[in-house]
Amino acid sequence: MKRKDRQKAESNFILKTGVILLAMLTLLAVLVPIFSGQSYAEQNPDLQNLGSSAAHLFGTDKFGRDLFVRVWYGTRISLFVGIGSMAICGAVGIVIGAAAGYAGGIIDLLLMRLGDLVDAVPSLLYVILITLTFGANAGSILLGICISGWVESARIVRAEVQRVKTLNFCEAARILGAGPIRILRTHVLPNAWGPVIVSLTFFIPKAIFTEAFLSFVGVGIEAPQASLGSLIQAARSQMRLYPSQMLYPILVLSLLLISLHLIGVGLEQKGGWNRR
Repeated sequence: MKRKDRQKAESNFILKTGVILLAMLTLLAVLVPIFSGQSYAEQNPDLQNLGSSAAHLFGTDKFGRDLFVRVWYGTRISLFVGIGSMAICGAVGIVIGAAAGYAGGIIDLLLMRLGDLVDAVPSLLYVILITLTFGANAGSILLGICISGWVESARIVRAEVQRVKTLNFCEAARILGAGPIRILRTHVLPNAWGPVIVSLTFFIPKAIFTEAFLSFVGVGIEAPQASLGSLIQAARSQMRLYPSQMLYPILVLSLLLISLHLIGVGLEQKGGWNRR
């Protein structure tokens, strides 16, 4: 097998593995809380700190709540934060980056300096301030991540637009009378999607880990809601006596991050795009 074919087969395998793993995790996150018959928030003093069994696959926590349901409910929140922040940051970054890259001049200067100004403050600080102001919930974390999360996407889109707009087919479209919006929509952006998609794919696990970290240190999702980070944090006090209460959310969080990373690596290798 030629080297190029071998690399293509490897990238396809990595991408398919990531997609299959992510699809399985997503299905469990959606279906388990609906069809399990258990509540993620209901407490039962008679079922405290049980081990894994047929009735409670992951056991129960110190309040008697079913950990299997809580872990997959937490996975749902993590996916919501990751995918939601990717969609918002991607949309804002594409608009600002495309405007800056195509217009150039003073518009480019102002938009990019705005991005530098926003990006100068650590993103975690934005999230913490938003959660302290509006409450510790998934919406606040999503908003905090998106305040500065669009900057990287905007820079990548700007660089790609500056590269593509000088190519011959864009020059031909301008000569034929096409306007800037039409050129961007039909010629520039379709040929600049590759690096942008890869960057946004890698942004999802970054957002998920941010939410997990904040919940772990106690400024993320509030009880009785559960996220993977808050489940890990709640299990710290039980770690020596009941280590499985921490093991299961850590395992699911690791699988989630690995699946997204595999998808990003597979897309990057498949398209031959390098992240900036």
